[in-house]
Amino acid sequence: AVRLLSRIRTTLGTELTVRDLFEAPTVAGLAARLGEGGGARAALVPMARSERLPLSFAQQRLWFLHRLEGPSATYNVPLALRLKGELDLTALRAAFHDLVERHESLRTVFPEADGTPYQHVRNGDAARPVLEVVETDSAGYGEALARAIRHPFDLVSELPVRATVLRLSADEHVLLLLAHHIASDGWSTDPLAHD
Repeated sequence: AVRLLSRIRTTLGTELTVRDLFEAPTVAGLAARLGEGGGARAALVPMARSERLPLSFAQQRLWFLHRLEGPSATYNVPLALRLKGELDLTALRAAFHDLVERHESLRTVFPEADGTPYQHVRNGDAARPVLEVVETDSAGYGEALARAIRHPFDLVSELPVRATVLRLSADEHVLLLLAHHIASDGWSTDPLAHD
């Protein structure tokens, strides 16, 4: 229903509600309501913003704990995916870079000025995420994965996401996507894996 209403808004430039769709569930019924709908909302476009973006309350809490405890793995959010078959590392690196390029939170660092933290969204080469390849085998896999998960992010200078490919053999790999909780949470892992 929402996709249909979005398509009507985009194509015909008019705004209908979900209620309109259920009260007039036929093409003829919707066509009659097109004149009653308001004009379409303005499209979302990038806006100019200040160089120093404030932190959300949740980010402030995590930044404070990071400053208090120092870099640690306490707030890491891991997602491990088993990959079977030949792995094209060049394509994987490009896909990971594309993912980070599309999601600002994954290319944001948290420096401070005059004791106040702020968000700095990186672009270009400064936004290239780390993708490390670790050679291991089935016996050493568990320790290699645990070591990669324990990576301590430095929120001031390091992107809050990284990837590690654990190569068990030529056609068996584990991809670990590791994000800091300041940029990700448990609800984000499914969309991240899908992307």
